[in-house]
Formats: sequence, C-alpha cells, structure tokens
Amino acid sequence: MRLQVTVNGQPREVDDVWEGESLLYVLRERMSLPGSKNACEQGECGSCTVYVDGLTVCACLVAAGQAQGCDVVTVEGLAGGEELHPLQRAFLETGAVQCG
Repeated sequence: MRLQVTVNGQPREVDDVWEGESLLYVLRERMSLPGSKNACEQGECGSCTVYVDGLTVCACLVAAGQAQGCDVVTVEGLAGGEELHPLQRAFLETGAVQCG
C-alpha cells in the first residue's frame, strides 16, 4: 500500500508499505527519523512515543496503515524552529538518547 501521512508538518508518501509494518518501523527505516526508539516492542517503555492526530501513541503498536492521512509528530518535530523544545533539551542534558 502507499502510505500518505503528514510527519512533523511535512506531507510524506511511502510506497510498498506492508500491512503488518509498524509505524515505528516506517518512521525509522523508511523515513530516516531515528528519534523514536525501538526497545520493548510491547508499548511499556515509551521510547517509541509519537503524537498521531494530537494523541500520544506507542508507534511500535500502531500499524503504519492506521496512520493513513494522519498528522504524526515525532521527537524530531517538537521544536518550533532553531530553538530546542524543552523535552529535546532535557534529553541532551541528561543523556537520554536510548530509552524512554
């Protein structure tokens, strides 16, 4: 299937998305957005959390097709310009780069 989604304010399309692919896989491997991490794959740790239409979800548990036509915001998209978002700044200051 062709996935059409807005990611971090930019319209994106990904071809040949398999119905079982997770949103996390598509974001990391097909869109080169590595900020959301793959850790527990059970929705427990929070390292894959993204916003989908304003709601927080564990991207490891969401099939990519469920995001069709949605607005997705990853950690990369939190900042509004050159200034880091407070969450991004906290990640840098505490070395929180691997897990949620």
